[in-house]
Amino acid sequence: MNSAVSTMDDMDRALVHALQLAPRASWERLAPVLGARPDTLARRWERLTAAGDAWTSGLGLRTGADAPCMAWVEVTCTAGSSPAVGRELTGDAHTLRIEHATGGRDLLLFVAVPDLPALYRYLSYRVQLIPGVVATRSSMVTTVHHSPNRWRLDQLSPAQTAQLTDRRPQYAHHPVVPPATALTAEDRPLVLALARDARLSVAALARECAMSESTVRRRLGRLEAGGCLRFSCSLAHVHSGWPVSATVWAEVAEYDVAECAATAAGLRETRACMSTTGPWNLFLSARLRTVEDLSRYTAELTRRLPSLRIADCAVSLYIRKSSAQELDAQGRRVRCVPPDLWSDPAPTAADPAPLSTGPGLRAVGC
Repeated sequence: MNSAVSTMDDMDRALVHALQLAPRASWERLAPVLGARPDTLARRWERLTAAGDAWTSGLGLRTGADAPCMAWVEVTCTAGSSPAVGRELTGDAHTLRIEHATGGRDLLLFVAVPDLPALYRYLSYRVQLIPGVVATRSSMVTTVHHSPNRWRLDQLSPAQTAQLTDRRPQYAHHPVVPPATALTAEDRPLVLALARDARLSVAALARECAMSESTVRRRLGRLEAGGCLRFSCSLAHVHSGWPVSATVWAEVAEYDVAECAATAAGLRETRACMSTTGPWNLFLSARLRTVEDLSRYTAELTRRLPSLRIADCAVSLYIRKSSAQELDAQGRRVRCVPPDLWSDPAPTAADPAPLSTGPGLRAVGC
């Protein structure tokens, strides 16, 4: 854990809230909204990031022309082995979130890979072969109704929020570009650099990625316009006022999913809402002030959604990794694990060769 000393005050939380709304906004743009000098905001942000208390990151949402194949994976471990298994998985580019959770699983993973064969390879030749892993159960994400980066603090006033959200896109002064259809190999170094720090300047990105500044601006504009790149700003949960994370699995009739998801996303506590495969078709992640608030949250869900049946709940004991960032037990960032979703998730794995039809044997059609 970073040993830098940090304290949080209301101005720090207001700064984080502002960057949740506009992660790449300049200090000059944020200064009048927050009532502080640009250099003061820059110093505050440097202190927060040095201590791991807050950070910004970018996440690529394409592997080529397609959205990645995403799944929630429940992992069962032998007694006492889940810490070692969690540590082993932390450095994996394709596991974006790792929780030590209560209930019928030891670990809950969020995995993103290019396609279904890659998921098979990652689970079969990587996750399931880690010493201590007994079993896994996977639920494919079919629709993301409410993504985690949309959860916000409530530090700014409505007027301040409007100042940051009622604005043209950052790159509107550049020629209009069509929506991106793919995240290309040439975009890869840019996306990986932004995963570490979404506030890197165009000049810094150009140096790091060996591109011209005009190329960086053009690529950023294309990726943002096409929804290929998602920026977020996060705060260590120990400082957020919402330190408890919980997961709810629910079942709802398919024709009611969209309406139920919209209602659930409207609750203050809801961090994410996704449709999934498996025995339960709705996955909810929530941020809570206390563990006791979980029962109130689920009661409110069922009150507003009579057709929804809650099947299981889990509380996170330790979030080891979130959105490709390794965290300590207090939720402070330790390091970024580059989410290189394009890489092979199990490069040394190979399926056994099919049985050959030797002398005296013949292949039977099926």
